[in-house]
Amino acid sequence: MRSKHLLFLFISISALYSCSSNSRRFSVIGNINGLPEQTVILEQLNANDAITIVDSERSKPDGHFEISGIAPEPGLYRLHFAHNKYILLSVDNTNIKIDADWAHLESYTVSGSIPSQDLKNFVVAIRVHLANFKDMSVVLDTLRAKGNDSMLTVAKNDFLDMKLHFTQFVERYADTTRFEPNAIFAARILNPNTEHYYLQALSQSLVRRFPGTKMSKDFTEYYANAMAAIQQRQQAHKAQTPLEGTPAPEISLPDANGNIITLSSMKGKYVLVDFWASWCGPCRGENPNVVAAYERFKNKNFAILGVSLDNEKDKWQKAIVDDHLAWTQVSDLKGWSSPAAAAYGIQSIPANFLVGPDGKIIGENLRGNLLEERLQDVLRTPAP
Repeated sequence: MRSKHLLFLFISISALYSCSSNSRRFSVIGNINGLPEQTVILEQLNANDAITIVDSERSKPDGHFEISGIAPEPGLYRLHFAHNKYILLSVDNTNIKIDADWAHLESYTVSGSIPSQDLKNFVVAIRVHLANFKDMSVVLDTLRAKGNDSMLTVAKNDFLDMKLHFTQFVERYADTTRFEPNAIFAARILNPNTEHYYLQALSQSLVRRFPGTKMSKDFTEYYANAMAAIQQRQQAHKAQTPLEGTPAPEISLPDANGNIITLSSMKGKYVLVDFWASWCGPCRGENPNVVAAYERFKNKNFAILGVSLDNEKDKWQKAIVDDHLAWTQVSDLKGWSSPAAAAYGIQSIPANFLVGPDGKIIGENLRGNLLEERLQDVLRTPAP
């Protein structure tokens, strides 16, 4: 899953519901110990990313506030506090009471709204999954630093299983919850790039489960826009990515000592142009395979040019040492803004291109055993 989108949604979304006319007015009554006097804002978040300010209220010195709104149907809202703190809610046609401590706002209690309590339980479960991901990332980094490849492989498989179970948990909740705002909140956690088939099915089922609602319509719009954007990026990537049989774009970047290294200076060898970064977990996971290929073929007219999309030199250099990357490494420390990444149409990493002795591309995205198999194949014939 693409983590930036998920974290923004997870930190900020919450929900409230009520109905149009006086019977559809709802109130949120808050008592937050230690709350500094401030303006509390009630915001509505639609399924298509639109945000509307509904109401605001200045809190009392004792942390009490009461804020209200009118909603024609269930919807997602959030209580927005200073320092980008939020309380997550999903409201039916009843008033909600919030009790919390400002120092531990995420541990708030909610009463008067079953959907809000259900949403809170879901968010608590999500936090447990995220904590487990963080712990496993520490384990993976430790195993990489120790060079324990066998244990690293086991841990990486465990991590993939954790991500699969997390996705299944979110999908199961979205499919079974009785509350539309909660279902859409869960669905927005998922990455449209990898879960597009599920999201397409969900957008159709929401219309049947919650007929005639604006939220269902907005979510369908969100999904359609997301898929259109994905297809546009894929087409742009396909147009920008150099094709096999065409000359590899020149790379001219500094190494750690500031010396300019060019891809053309390696002409006459088989060169793997390897795009990676120290902060990229999948890249670090792939590095042992690249190391193995390098050790096997480094004396057979084969070289690697590592192109890092890092921004911080220290972390880049540490990763080189920790992962035992003994080949030439270059970076302008511009991250995704590196001209080299643009020249090769890089949209995600790890990514690599195998360049023949004549400077033309003869393979791309050779991962795992595919790299050694391809090198074994091409190196059977002496380089010209």
